[in-house]
Amino acid sequence: MRRIIRYDLVGFLQASRIPNLFIIGSTQYLTLAFLTYSFPEKRAIILSIDFLIMTISTVFIAAGGYIINDYYDQKIDLINRPNKVVVGTKMRRRLAMLAHFVLTTTGILLGFYLDVKIGAIHLFSSFCLWYYSNFLRRLPLIGNLVISFLTSLTMLIVAVYIERNEILIFIYAAFGFSIVLIREVIKDIEDFKGDAAYGVQSIPVLWGIRSAKGFIYLVIIASISFLVTFIIRLDNWLVTYYFVGLFPLFMWFVYKLYHADRKTHFSLLRNFVNLIIFTGLISMILIKRW
Repeated sequence: MRRIIRYDLVGFLQASRIPNLFIIGSTQYLTLAFLTYSFPEKRAIILSIDFLIMTISTVFIAAGGYIINDYYDQKIDLINRPNKVVVGTKMRRRLAMLAHFVLTTTGILLGFYLDVKIGAIHLFSSFCLWYYSNFLRRLPLIGNLVISFLTSLTMLIVAVYIERNEILIFIYAAFGFSIVLIREVIKDIEDFKGDAAYGVQSIPVLWGIRSAKGFIYLVIIASISFLVTFIIRLDNWLVTYYFVGLFPLFMWFVYKLYHADRKTHFSLLRNFVNLIIFTGLISMILIKRW
């Protein structure tokens, strides 16, 4: 019995993507601390139990989303990444459903406890995550856009919580949307074999890998254009130098993407995009809007 419990606990922790959850929680605190202008209640909110509850509720929603996605994608993942399949191998499927229900319900209830608007956002996000895993994941582009938007919503919900329109939050959320969209399309290219076998109409399956690359190029151009606008509007030389330093990295990425033709190449590019996302969090600290 202890072995089974230990087996399920390890599987639960892996399916929940603990490192990703830590990043989500950190993003919300960094967003509040550094992407908002100073106002009288700011420090009190950062140190408050309510904001901690808001972050925990967001993390619960995300964890439930990760688990339900693994639940529905089990067969596909057995082809795409057999060594990383958790649900059905390291965690019982029934327990996965129960964990998703408990985490999602708790996250929604905590959201409504804080504020009706937060609860409504959590309810909307939970439905989108379930619908994505169950249906939208198999449609071209729509699923990618949904995940990208929900990722940016991690920051936008902070603005809703503090009831302030903060331009930097919207800027970072938009930039995060485009970067995550690039990552999701690369992931679809990685998963081409399994997606094609189970009728998933991703961009690479429907249009071909070359067209998927072309779509990524367009998103990159839009991202760079947005980044230039951001740099011009932001009067902070540290952040300006930081983002200017990203341009050569984008050029390297485009070069590698053009020549990529193996799954290992696309895995490298996906990890590189994750690195850009992580460094974006670091750049928030440079803004210093405490």
